[in-house]
Amino acid sequence: MFTKKIAVLAVAGALLATACSSSTKAAGSKSSGGTPSATQSTATHLAFNADGTPNLSGLTIRMGNAAGSAHTGDTNVYDLVQMLKNWGANASQTNASQNDTELAVASGSLDATAGPLPTEVDSGLVVFGPNQARLDDVVLAKNSVTLSNLKGQNIAICCDASPDGVLLTAVLKKAGIGTSQVHILRTGASSASFQALLSGKVDVAFVHSNAVPKAGSGYHVLGTGASILPQYADSFMAAQGSWLKSHPAVAEAIDLAWLASAHLFDTNESQWVTNATAYTKNADTAAQYQKAWTELQGIQAWPTDGSIFTAAVVTFNLNIAKQQDALKGQGNRPASQEMDLTPWQKAWAQYSAHTSAY
Repeated sequence: MFTKKIAVLAVAGALLATACSSSTKAAGSKSSGGTPSATQSTATHLAFNADGTPNLSGLTIRMGNAAGSAHTGDTNVYDLVQMLKNWGANASQTNASQNDTELAVASGSLDATAGPLPTEVDSGLVVFGPNQARLDDVVLAKNSVTLSNLKGQNIAICCDASPDGVLLTAVLKKAGIGTSQVHILRTGASSASFQALLSGKVDVAFVHSNAVPKAGSGYHVLGTGASILPQYADSFMAAQGSWLKSHPAVAEAIDLAWLASAHLFDTNESQWVTNATAYTKNADTAAQYQKAWTELQGIQAWPTDGSIFTAAVVTFNLNIAKQQDALKGQGNRPASQEMDLTPWQKAWAQYSAHTSAY
């Protein structure tokens, strides 16, 4: 989760240095006849190659990622940017902590960013596509514990105002019991919940997926974010509403690149591992990257599925943020003003028609 800053922060000098009046060089480009070339993409029109991939030559796309540094789990954002480059765009990625990238998008220093929904909409941005479409939280339990005997068990969660609290409510509903029928230990951190499980203080713990292989043979996964609440997303893609209106084709290209990066993740372990190594500059061993790929596969966070970004999905996540009192100011706009589905719908139609090219 990312913490929203209360005061408006100054965007880093590096971001300001890249600021320009328009993010798409091709928008003003003309062919010899004085009109945009039929094979040239612009801010409002995508031109496609014969195989169905977009020709982004001449476009500049500045992406943000709400992460303080390059982390293996964000390799798909890196892959998205590489896809844009492969299709001819002058694409870049800027990582920044807390709500810096959202503020950079709001100021025009970046075009779009991946980040948590509350931070994005509170900054006045509009979501237009998925990022990590599912949570990386799992319910880890002793082998003797199942949903059918969950009543009376000791359960560790981080806190109520967190994904743990939302998932706990859903798990108890599936088990047909209420919170008064289990014993809840609020630990304050996923790592502390995991330790409580290993030490025997609790029978069930809500933890991050990377804790699963560390648990050993005495434990099993009772449920994942994808199996419990598949519509509960970790993060989305967002941009200014005005930018989306003037750059609909660029937003569509970003969503197409997301689909291409998700397809790569789902089908090409070796390439994903190679890209993760490049993105994090060999911070881990090859075995660790392969292990990370296997763990991330388990949470099903990047499915090539058109249903992961719909009005119902965005509204569901907005409602959770409201329940947790995570929305302030512009984040309380009507749900219809917080999302633009058109770029994703067009990208999904194009991807579906030319899947083999992606």
